[in-house]
Amino acid sequence: MLLFRLGPRYLFIRTEKIDRITNFLESKLKGIVTDLWKGLEIATEDSTLCFITDKNEKTKAEDAERIVLVNNGSTLILTSLINNRISHLLNCVDLGPASVVMRIAGDEDKLIGKIKELFSGKEVELIEGIGLGGRDDTIIVFTKKAITGPVATSDFLKTKLLIPKPIKQVQSTLRLEALRLITQSLEEGQWYELRINIYDSNGKYEENYKRLIYILSKLEVGMILGESWTKDYAVMLFSVLTYQVRLFTFYSPQEVKKILMALEYTVDGERLADFDLYYKNKKVHWSQVSKSKDRKNKIKLAKSFRKALYEKLKPEEIKTLEDMEEKLVGRRAGNLST
Repeated sequence: MLLFRLGPRYLFIRTEKIDRITNFLESKLKGIVTDLWKGLEIATEDSTLCFITDKNEKTKAEDAERIVLVNNGSTLILTSLINNRISHLLNCVDLGPASVVMRIAGDEDKLIGKIKELFSGKEVELIEGIGLGGRDDTIIVFTKKAITGPVATSDFLKTKLLIPKPIKQVQSTLRLEALRLITQSLEEGQWYELRINIYDSNGKYEENYKRLIYILSKLEVGMILGESWTKDYAVMLFSVLTYQVRLFTFYSPQEVKKILMALEYTVDGERLADFDLYYKNKKVHWSQVSKSKDRKNKIKLAKSFRKALYEKLKPEEIKTLEDMEEKLVGRRAGNLST
């Protein structure tokens, strides 16, 4: 489970030959001309956003005539400019701050406040921070979304911090402190240890297990502590064999239950499997995430949770999930026909 990762680096290039430098970055380094916000959305931890300004302009993001996203580090960009003998076109090059994207949970104000205190940080707007920060500074942006891939700027929280420390020092400290700080910000001051029991009357345990793990990993819901076969007493004195997954997460049991209900039915409302959830040896019932106790509303509720789940997934991830379910439903139909 990823709690933080690097964001893009910022490089300021002052030159009279704006078009030539832009063309070089595009042709030689496969750069993409973009605007700041789009660039931030598609940037990875290996990317550099190059702000190309006129030689007389101040080194600020808002002064850029062009912004070019290059999926390489700033050192490689500078090396390429020198080795291709076009460094004479440059009037000045400044390295801006490094950046970190951090995922948070619980009381966001409390957590951000602790990080601000820990690093002696300053609250800034993102563009302001890029302009104020230098090579030995770091900007931290926060989100509640999974951060294994690009994060939309609309998912950044309002507060950003400019840290007067180099990226290596910030990384080192966060590796030691991030988990503790997140734990302290949680409502109960602790993570949840949950048990998920998978039951399929058609015996397609492996297929349903793969669906579950795929979604848990894409949403970065938590860490798997263990797996085993067990018995579940659905009716008193009558047991059924289930496959159990133990999950360690900062998601509340109610939040996890919504995800599981979204996976119990297809998008068309066809039942696929039972994903029963237990917390502190007590079953979390579907009615605990709904004001209604009418079982007729359960499928309708599951469909709404499926819709909410899709909003958290990328289009290709939705397709993968539906392909897995299509194969599962197809195999069942085949079994029934025989």
